[in-house]
Amino acid sequence: MYHAMRSPMLRNIKLLKSTCLRSLGQSIATPQQSRTIFASKRELLRIGVQNQNQDSPSVHRVMFRKRRKGLFDVFIFMGTVYACSLAYNHFVLQPLDRALEDTELPELPEEELQPLFIPFPMTIHEVKQAPYLGSDPEWQEFIKFSQQPDLAQKVCHNLANLILKAVDKHPILSRHLGQKMKLRRYWLDVDFPLDPPPEYTQSGIEIGSDYIAWTTHSVDSMTVRKLQRALWPSIMTLSSISFFKVVVADFVDQISGLFGLNPKPPPSIEQILARHRQFIKGTKVPPHDGPPAEAQLFPLKDDISEAGTIGFTSLNAGNKDNESDVKIKEALVELRQQFSGPLVAFKKTFSRFWKRPICHPPRGCITVSGLVEVDTAKAYLVLDVIAYWNPQLRSIDMQSLTVGVRRIQLKKQSPRGGD
Repeated sequence: MYHAMRSPMLRNIKLLKSTCLRSLGQSIATPQQSRTIFASKRELLRIGVQNQNQDSPSVHRVMFRKRRKGLFDVFIFMGTVYACSLAYNHFVLQPLDRALEDTELPELPEEELQPLFIPFPMTIHEVKQAPYLGSDPEWQEFIKFSQQPDLAQKVCHNLANLILKAVDKHPILSRHLGQKMKLRRYWLDVDFPLDPPPEYTQSGIEIGSDYIAWTTHSVDSMTVRKLQRALWPSIMTLSSISFFKVVVADFVDQISGLFGLNPKPPPSIEQILARHRQFIKGTKVPPHDGPPAEAQLFPLKDDISEAGTIGFTSLNAGNKDNESDVKIKEALVELRQQFSGPLVAFKKTFSRFWKRPICHPPRGCITVSGLVEVDTAKAYLVLDVIAYWNPQLRSIDMQSLTVGVRRIQLKKQSPRGGD
């Protein structure tokens, strides 16, 4: 009985003892932990204060260098390239070679190169053609055309309208005669040429793939016309002669004027009165002969020049650079005025003799020629027309078309001598 009661009591006592010891240990450990926490905070503050008191951190520069490539790297690169080339050859080129060997390509004919022809000057010859025969296809076309009068009228009407459009677009005629133009009437005839147009040949050296020979080739008539103008510039020669004639005439007049052989006539009364009126109005009048008006009104040239040099020395010094430019401009103006007359003579001669190079019409063309009258706002314009109608193309050949002004009749005329 005593033993049974004792064992539960002892168990309770041990449990109470362990509980008291545990609570006592906790009460003892808590102040230590708090002390360690506060100690760590103080240590951190101390370290921060020390870091603030220290100097700024030192900076060290560091340079990175690439590793030098040795022989091993070179061998690796070459081996990689060699392996890639082998793989490309094995997987790409060899299959293509086998495919080309298996397929049979057709044999292409060898292209024959055109031989090179080098023409020689002064070797152009005009070759006249034989007259048309009744069995020629060109003459048969003439017969068919003659049996269609409506077609002939249509060709003439189309040619007249074509001339009207060309005149309307011409800048000089439209400026002098007005913009509003219309077709008034026309006189056009159709002719069948008995002979075909001539042909031209030129000789030269022909160089082929396996030969060199002296041969003769046919040449277009337009090429012949252009070559003749280049080799014999007759129009340019005539224009240059007119230019030098006027230059020599002006030079002779100047020389004769210096020696008094050809003095200038004195100004007329009308010219003197006109200059006097302009002078009264305040405008500068260039005198006919003698010094300028400023020199006549102020003859004391020495006093004026001295005053100018005294008062405007700095201004004259600053304008020295501009004086050279002014002299150059004045020289150019004098040259332009001196050669204005010769240039006008050159242009007139050139425009009078210049004509567009006209080639021969193709073989088998029908000639349509006559007069076309155009009604403008200021005058009646009559034109000479020579054209060629091609039966194969059924159109006018523009390369061989020739148009010239026959007459200009003004609608309103005034006497040339005046009223």
